[in-house]
Amino acid sequence: MSDQRAAGSFFHWVAMLGPLFFFAIATVEGSLRPEYDAVAEPISALARGPRGWVQMTNFGLLGVSFFSFAVVLRKTFERGVAGAVAPAVFTLMTCGVLLAGAFVMDAPGAPPTLAGRIHGIAGFLVFPWIPIAAFLVAPRFRRDPRWRSYFTYTLVTGFYCLATLVFFLLFVGPPDAGPRAFPGIVGLVQRLILLPFFTWIALVARAAFHAPRNALSNSPLAAAR
Repeated sequence: MSDQRAAGSFFHWVAMLGPLFFFAIATVEGSLRPEYDAVAEPISALARGPRGWVQMTNFGLLGVSFFSFAVVLRKTFERGVAGAVAPAVFTLMTCGVLLAGAFVMDAPGAPPTLAGRIHGIAGFLVFPWIPIAAFLVAPRFRRDPRWRSYFTYTLVTGFYCLATLVFFLLFVGPPDAGPRAFPGIVGLVQRLILLPFFTWIALVARAAFHAPRNALSNSPLAAAR
């Protein structure tokens, strides 16, 4: 029993802290590179160059974090959409993140490579699923009294990520897309999608960790304190 509890704690802690560590590591790494523009360039661009191994390892951390959150959802809800479909989505996102880390994106203006194409496919296994993941879990939060205080927060997070993603596709676009209105803010919009989503994962994983010991009647922000 103690071994099972320790394993459960590991998954909860990795799910809680891993995505935020990923974001922090990418932020610090970007600040250490004078040639890198965090507003204009995506996080994936950090995987290029001699120090690319730092971001590639960082992708590995995020992949483990997403898989840990899938385990947390499965153990917490066991069945239904939140306990079966949502973990499957996070497992798919895990594959996308690991592919993104293994295959480096092409440099702007460089001839397309197989690795760059696979990296682009990896992105489609992650970003479109971000709002879907939140929407899959939200109905369970609405029905379960223990999680009801997380329903509105989860729904708002899902719609915010969806709106930001649509804005990205229509007006910003991936690095190799056609002309867009705001092509110079790819990195900024990407971060505006990821940080709220990572924060939501951290709060839900933390609440799930404490679920057996309290009724989860507080708001998400109160639970974070």
